Amino acid sequence: MAHTDARSQWLDQGPALWNGVLPVCLFLLPYPYSMFVGLVGFLALALWQSYFYPGAVLKLLSDSGFIAVGLLLIVSAGFATFRGEAYLQLAHFLPFFWFWAVLTLYLKQTADPWLQIYRWALILVLTTLPVNLIGIVEYILKINYPGILAAYLPWVDWLYLGDLHVPRAFSVFDYPNTLASYLVMILGLNLGLIFAGQRPIEKAKQPLWFRYALGANLLLTLMCLFASGSRNGYLVAILLLLVGFVGARTNRWVRLLGLAGFTIIVFTTLRFGLAGRALSWSWVTDDPRVHVWGLAMKMIRDRPLVGYGLGNYKLLYNGEVPGYSYIAHAHSFWLTLASEAGLPVMLLFTAAVGLIVYRGYRALLSVKGHPSYYSVFMGYHLSFLAILLFSLVDITLFEARVNLLAWLSLAVIGVGPELSHALKRQP
Repeated sequence: MAHTDARSQWLDQGPALWNGVLPVCLFLLPYPYSMFVGLVGFLALALWQSYFYPGAVLKLLSDSGFIAVGLLLIVSAGFATFRGEAYLQLAHFLPFFWFWAVLTLYLKQTADPWLQIYRWALILVLTTLPVNLIGIVEYILKINYPGILAAYLPWVDWLYLGDLHVPRAFSVFDYPNTLASYLVMILGLNLGLIFAGQRPIEKAKQPLWFRYALGANLLLTLMCLFASGSRNGYLVAILLLLVGFVGARTNRWVRLLGLAGFTIIVFTTLRFGLAGRALSWSWVTDDPRVHVWGLAMKMIRDRPLVGYGLGNYKLLYNGEVPGYSYIAHAHSFWLTLASEAGLPVMLLFTAAVGLIVYRGYRALLSVKGHPSYYSVFMGYHLSFLAILLFSLVDITLFEARVNLLAWLSLAVIGVGPELSHALKRQP
């Protein structure tokens, strides 16, 4: 009896506990070393939810299809050419299925899910301000004063994950494209918060400086994307701006301003390129991705059912693309998944995620009558759309920060029906 009372007390304290822990985890997420503390916090939430609500977690995983996807991934790893690598690469999938389930369950249980997702978006966006500033300053120094970085790098070498000799911004990530994939997701959240206005969510307090910071971060994000030199990231950002400003329920002048900004971005990119990388048609015709995709298609034809094993692409690659002695993956999430894990895994995974997004989109349409709530929710849809578009021609989900942000966005989208019902219940 005493054990039951203690368990009930823990359950009563749980929501208040995680309402404080999760914002701290998200605050630490963007930075390379503190992110591990944040990941420990998310792991603690996963263990908490799995201990107290094992049936609910398993039901979410089963109903969504992720248990089936996980089992197929394990079977595929058993048939891999290099089994050890395939089993190791499961770490980029199975734990994040679990994280998605516990985050979804948490949002269904919390008393005010709208307030939670608003706070999450605000924290993620504002903590990106230093990330953008670091990337912009890094790029300026690399282009104009490379000697200064060389002189002072030993003092910050343990913090800097990039390459001093590559004239592109790395910021706090280990590769410019990884930085770009994270930033385009943050851009989606940032747009949603800006469209939401001065008082986006009931009970949410937004000081005036928040609005200025959101606007400044939007511009800094575009500048940092330029500095990263990621063609893919900049194209995704342009599409997000176009979709966001057209789809947002906001003033006409704001839409016109957005379209004007979109036009300026397109013009300057075509005129000046990206981070010193001039635009040309050869980006399409001579891009090594074309050869990389061809190799992936051959792997799919050879072993369509089980693939060659997760992570095996880089081990089987033997220099088929001229000038590239090493290529880590097929530079397309879907081609990589199909060639490494098999077509059944790729199709089932796409169907599982697609169904979640479809239900979330229907819920988004149902809250159009509440513009501020609609805008915040739309921000998560834009964030997930960003990583989907980015993953068409590149893969950065091997970075835990990018992966977790993608699954967090999908968790918010997944509770769309509950968010809609909670809004309808409000007086």
